[in-house]
Amino acid sequence: IDLGDKMEYYPEAVEERLNDNADHFKNLIKGILDEHLEQSGNPGIVVSMYDTELFGHWWFEGPRWIKKVLQWVDDDPELALTTAGKYIDMKPPQVVVNLPEGSWGQGGYHWVWFNDWTTWTWEKIYECEDKMESLIQKIKNSRKDGDLNRMLVQLGRELLLLQSSDWQFLITTWSARDYSESRVAEHYEKFSTLFKIIERYIDDGSIPDSSWKYINALEEEDGIFPNLEIKDFFGE
Repeated sequence: IDLGDKMEYYPEAVEERLNDNADHFKNLIKGILDEHLEQSGNPGIVVSMYDTELFGHWWFEGPRWIKKVLQWVDDDPELALTTAGKYIDMKPPQVVVNLPEGSWGQGGYHWVWFNDWTTWTWEKIYECEDKMESLIQKIKNSRKDGDLNRMLVQLGRELLLLQSSDWQFLITTWSARDYSESRVAEHYEKFSTLFKIIERYIDDGSIPDSSWKYINALEEEDGIFPNLEIKDFFGE
């Protein structure tokens, strides 16, 4: 639908529609389970899997709808919430199936992320991953002071930002391609520069004022994952 043809948004009408949608979904679940019980004589389970970005990103009220569904299902004495792990523990599988490798990308494989247009990004990522691993092994069992820990955490942030699979996806689909390529180059450069600063600090304990200014700027620009700890990269 063209943006000009869309209905106006009325926030006051949202709650009623959320209730209608949540009630419909809950009753849909009950109907499926009732039919299964009638046909098989055994209670069943409904596995309802979604790409969670659909709730919130594409549907602003989606998280509120999920909350209502979960609350109403939990309140219904004929229904019960569970997890895949708990259900398997309760009812061990009788057969084994082999799932083929695949993805939600075009064609069901990995071409969207790994192709001639994106090979260079993976070369940058693998290089930084190797450097991060070697650095972690080097300092893993040594005492890390506050300055070193601070720099290592920021190095981890830059690596995580570099590893975002959005970049390859957007490059391949030509959606903000220039922006994605520049972000890969940007985080690679930031990681590489900070890595050299850390190496120097480990070798002689010095951090020039210019390096501190650079680190402060990185933390200001890329302060994502505030609870990140360097031990998260230890692989234990």
